[in-house]
Amino acid sequence: MDSDVDFRFSPRPNRAHEIDWRPWGEPAFAEARKLGRPILLSLSAVWCHWCHVMDETSYSDPRVIAAVNEHFVPIRVDNDRHPDVNRRYNMGGWPTTAFLAASGDPITGATYMPPEQMLQALERVSEFFAANRTALLTLGATDHAQDADGEAALAHLGGVPRKGALSAPDFDGDPDVPGDIPAEIALQIVRAFDPVHGGLGSDPKFPQADVFAFGLAFAELRGGGEPLHATPHTSALVAPGRMHEVVRTTLQRMATGGLYDHVAGGFFRYATRRDWSVPHYEKMLEDNARLAGLYLEAAVLAHGGGVSGSGAGDGGAAHARLGVVTLYTDTAAGTIDYLLATLWRGGPPAFGGSQDADEHYYCLDDAGRAELPEPFVDPTVYVDWNALAARALLRAAPVLQRPELTERAVELLGFLWERSHRGAAMAHYLTTAGEPGSGAPLLVDQATMAAALLDAYEVTTERRWLEGAQALAGWAGRHLRAPDSRLHDRLAEPGASAGLLARPLPVLDENALMAEVLLRLEAYTGVAAWRDQAREILMAWATHYEESGVTAAAYGQALLRYLERPDHIVVVGSRGDDMARRLLGAALAAPWPLRTVQFLDPDDAADAERMAAAGFTRAAAAAAYVCRGATCQAPVTDPEELGRPL
Repeated sequence: MDSDVDFRFSPRPNRAHEIDWRPWGEPAFAEARKLGRPILLSLSAVWCHWCHVMDETSYSDPRVIAAVNEHFVPIRVDNDRHPDVNRRYNMGGWPTTAFLAASGDPITGATYMPPEQMLQALERVSEFFAANRTALLTLGATDHAQDADGEAALAHLGGVPRKGALSAPDFDGDPDVPGDIPAEIALQIVRAFDPVHGGLGSDPKFPQADVFAFGLAFAELRGGGEPLHATPHTSALVAPGRMHEVVRTTLQRMATGGLYDHVAGGFFRYATRRDWSVPHYEKMLEDNARLAGLYLEAAVLAHGGGVSGSGAGDGGAAHARLGVVTLYTDTAAGTIDYLLATLWRGGPPAFGGSQDADEHYYCLDDAGRAELPEPFVDPTVYVDWNALAARALLRAAPVLQRPELTERAVELLGFLWERSHRGAAMAHYLTTAGEPGSGAPLLVDQATMAAALLDAYEVTTERRWLEGAQALAGWAGRHLRAPDSRLHDRLAEPGASAGLLARPLPVLDENALMAEVLLRLEAYTGVAAWRDQAREILMAWATHYEESGVTAAAYGQALLRYLERPDHIVVVGSRGDDMARRLLGAALAAPWPLRTVQFLDPDDAADAERMAAAGFTRAAAAAAYVCRGATCQAPVTDPEELGRPL
């Protein structure tokens, strides 16, 4: 695994660089085995306030520096560049301070520790390691098999639980999903909902865009039927109208509260108080891309009569709905504008990963901020986060009627493909415009990039994007597939798979996103094998999703796409035909959740082949077909029948 050259310390004065940090990789673990020392693993992030504080305090304390250099092998890992390491070792937040055996097994750990506490921890771990040296050094000696004495030693210290591969599910092969899993996930969300301030739970409160994106889809797709009755795993009714309330209240409170930056636009990472009034001030590309997409989708559905602002009748409902749509579109537009104004790098044509927290700066008004330099923006280009941003831009273009956003998204995706497509897969990040991508191929990059390429295919109608998505999905299926059909989060690489990275780990939300990609591929191509692969992934998780609670929402959304077979809108016509383009624009902005859109030109050989296989014929005028599975409605020739634009 490539190293972080500067280890990305706090931008303020500190001495953390005096610790002899090693990059993550087998050489550091081999050194720990050779020297007979424990490993000190520091998980940090450039946007993390308390990571900076720890650099400036504990890691700048001469006593700590001396103790670490003398008795430990210190490894420094950047969370954003190595999310696979963070996933296996995070102790509950950032910074994480983890103490490991040379095998990579955790001994103990914590988050932020001030100097005196850090010194005590270093002393305790050193003493414990010396007393149990033989057992700890033999941990994982044979293919990471656990030594009984080593396990006992870790238990004696009260070591943290270690995360390994989950057991295979006991699935009987029935073609139907057991129970009503989307309803069960919806029930968990409703139970966690804060009816006063919106969001889930008390404080701190995170926006959790994926949870509410699932809520939107669930409320809309299930809204036409009866309330969902209790299944063997649920104990209450979950009505779609209730989910509408959960989503509506949350989106309104987040947009009008302190989580949203009302001066520069964009959302902060989370709120420290239940009412969203006091944010934690860093801004993340990932969060803002997801939230922009969420508000755009909510605006489209509210405009179509779905997630409305009031239950009032007639004119009252229409007026309330208009206000909600305006709030949603303004919030989405402000977030998009923030990304373009602050995180867009230009050279390279991509977004930086985050903007640093600066409470004083963000508490000023527009005039006050103008007198100060903006907080630091991390210039690193993360493939998955940039793909999320491209998806938000592509969704915003037809919804906000800003076609230039499509051009920006296409430029971004082209750059990512050119610089980060390494072999047959996407690398995780880029540090400069001229260098190829870095980092082991991760499932999250393949899934998110493939989803963005499919969005680009819908909007631009260019088959190269569809072919790129097929290539990434195919690579993931060949190289990351586990025996139980789930997908591992990363590709094992010699020298990089040290510690717990050598142990496969399937991750629910990443598997769910790839399953959605596969289902979309089946809709565009008609190839049933894509749907079969998606089904295998989804069924493999059917006995594991409950471990994730409300964060299983992405899995719930993938299951909705699988079970409900959302509308697939096919526009048939010449690419040079104005009416065909208008129909495409209307289809892209249509208020139908999880819909897919495809443009087929009879004069294009590949499109003509797809038309013939699907039973579409050339007509005198352009037409749109709304299909569900193999059944299509009568052709539509008026764009307004597909939904009026905002």
